[in-house]
Amino acid sequence: MASIEERLQAIEDRTAIVELTARYCHLARNRDVEGIVDLFCEDGVMQAGDVLEKGRARLRTMYRDALAELGPMPCVHNHVVALDGDEATGRCSVEIRMVRNGEAVTAAGHYEDAFRRVRSQWKFARRNLVLYHQVPHRTGWA
Repeated sequence: MASIEERLQAIEDRTAIVELTARYCHLARNRDVEGIVDLFCEDGVMQAGDVLEKGRARLRTMYRDALAELGPMPCVHNHVVALDGDEATGRCSVEIRMVRNGEAVTAAGHYEDAFRRVRSQWKFARRNLVLYHQVPHRTGWA
């Protein structure tokens, strides 16, 4: 059985990782590109469908363009986190409301994440957004 200190560290790590994903959502809603990029490791990767960007400079450009166009309001939930020392993996569900060309759009899917502890702080090493649907709100997804 793990020691009380190890169990406490695991709780703190899981909490920090879940909060990292929540900060990402709040920063996206506020269109804070620099804040989002700072959540990634220097060599961090973001993938969404066919788009894959690596490194903070490329992430900065991608987020600047995407946030200017979409104005997303993402909400994450159903977190599952697996810890492995200074690395971890996770998956969380996401629902996204956004505006595209003046029209309300809804999307749902999940993130597949890899995390790395960098100078005592958890960061995204990799995020992969898997969408189940992305449709105009007036149309609906069903």
